[in-house]
Amino acid sequence: MASNILLKAREVIQSGMMDTIPLAKKKYDAMMEPLCTRFTLTRNELDMLLFLANNPSLDRAADIVRIRQIAKSHVSLSVTNLEQRGLLTRVYDPDDRRTAHLQLTDAAREITAEGARLQEQFFGCVFSGLSEEEMALWRSILQRVCANISNL
Repeated sequence: MASNILLKAREVIQSGMMDTIPLAKKKYDAMMEPLCTRFTLTRNELDMLLFLANNPSLDRAADIVRIRQIAKSHVSLSVTNLEQRGLLTRVYDPDDRRTAHLQLTDAAREITAEGARLQEQFFGCVFSGLSEEEMALWRSILQRVCANISNL
């Protein structure tokens, strides 16, 4: 006989949750694709620009690797490409010259502003019709599930 947890997991899977995450990513990617095309950016490059714009205190390549789970080699290549295009600069930490802080340049502002607008549009659609209480519950549950996944 299946455990109570296994039964709950099956209910979640059957409810479509496991299909929803890839579908949401596919829709998000489709929404961002015209921006990538317009500015001749790869998805990784756009994701990095938006990550830096949305998370000013997480400004090292290592932060991007850790939080976004992008391969170190892809982050390194994207940083080099974005730096060559004048969209970001590396500012080395005076206390530790091995640490480079990534800063967006003014040239990146148009891209990140449009990306932020698209993100707001996407998440506005995703969470349309949810009350503040439902959003708070969603965040609480998601934080617990993410913590459980991290502990696997």
